[in-house]
Amino acid sequence: MKRPLTTSFSAPPNPEPPAAPERPSVPSWREVAPIVAALVTILEAIESGPKAGPAMRAHRSSLRRQGEAAAALGGADALETALQQVADADPARAALRLDLVRDAWTGLPGQPG
Repeated sequence: MKRPLTTSFSAPPNPEPPAAPERPSVPSWREVAPIVAALVTILEAIESGPKAGPAMRAHRSSLRRQGEAAAALGGADALETALQQVADADPARAALRLDLVRDAWTGLPGQPG
């Protein structure tokens, strides 16, 4: 008995590529949470340490990198979501913390106003 041919040597027709899933314009809090956790940790280090010198420059650089990560995640919406979560983390210190973050984020693409 002869086996049936199971291999086709012709190329299958090209199916349409799957549509890219639409990403919500505002990132969820879960997507921004690691960035916010890092920001709060950096801000707590700033509050407990020296306010000038190499340590402060390092903290500003770290704040900037977190802002760049948020901007890459979702642009201005992610930056604004991160700022809101930082403010919600400690309302008593929110004004000073937001000033520090906004100062470090000056010039980032998509920076909220």
